[in-house]
Amino acid sequence: MAIPLIVNPAAGRGSGERLGNDIRAQLAAHGVTAELICSRAPGDVAVRVQAALRDQPECILIAGGDGSVHEAVNGWLHAGGGAPLGIIPVGTGNDFAKMVAPHADWREACARIAHGKCRDIDVGRCNDFYFANSIGLGFDAQVALEANHMQWLHSKIVYGVALFKTLLLDHRTPTVHIRGGDIDLKQPITLVAINNGRVEGGSFVLAPNAEIDDGLLDVVIAGGLSRLGILRLVPRVLAGTHLTHRCVTAFRTTKLTIDSDTGLTVHADGEIRYLDATRLEIEVMPKRLSVMT
Repeated sequence: MAIPLIVNPAAGRGSGERLGNDIRAQLAAHGVTAELICSRAPGDVAVRVQAALRDQPECILIAGGDGSVHEAVNGWLHAGGGAPLGIIPVGTGNDFAKMVAPHADWREACARIAHGKCRDIDVGRCNDFYFANSIGLGFDAQVALEANHMQWLHSKIVYGVALFKTLLLDHRTPTVHIRGGDIDLKQPITLVAINNGRVEGGSFVLAPNAEIDDGLLDVVIAGGLSRLGILRLVPRVLAGTHLTHRCVTAFRTTKLTIDSDTGLTVHADGEIRYLDATRLEIEVMPKRLSVMT
């Protein structure tokens, strides 16, 4: 049986569409016969993963970015799981792919998939949906929202441009109430990131100590900062040295709740899930997702 290869043509500002046939050919060169299936609209990757699972394939391959992975993971889990997911990175940030195989490009991913090794990793749940890499609210969610609007910018600098635009035009410090483990905080925040993986936005090392199979979520809170304070913090986030900053709180937990009287923008794996959330209930699901490595 040919292995389903679900390609998001829009991934990577159009890289998915350009590379679909090349990926199939690269897989064939490694002895893997794949059926090319292109998604057609937002949400379609999840639908096609669920349909593919019904045929009980050996595995399901996803060629796309973090948004495609987000859809695939939600489709996979809502269907009850089954054949492992193989991720072929052709997106802008490819944060999830870096969790599984740092520095891998789509060609290397095809070679790894041909070897057929699998690994069970953690996945997170927030309210009624799942996330593979991270959830963010506050500043990083606003940056994700701006980046998603910049389809004209065909480069990884999109996150840097989005960051400065958000800083200039949409600086906020909402007050939130966070409870998880031994933590009970109510304070103004610049951002809250709940991480399974280490990196967001391609380069921001928000959770430098996170592990994808430790059964824990790494939570990073940046208190309410001025614009200048954010500018000073950004280089440390890029280097992963921000956890010792006086305005940063970091802890690990299996579950937490976040409440706010102000509607919050929330992203999951870079995809905007809410524009006005007031309550999030989040937990880890240990080793619930099977992926090819």
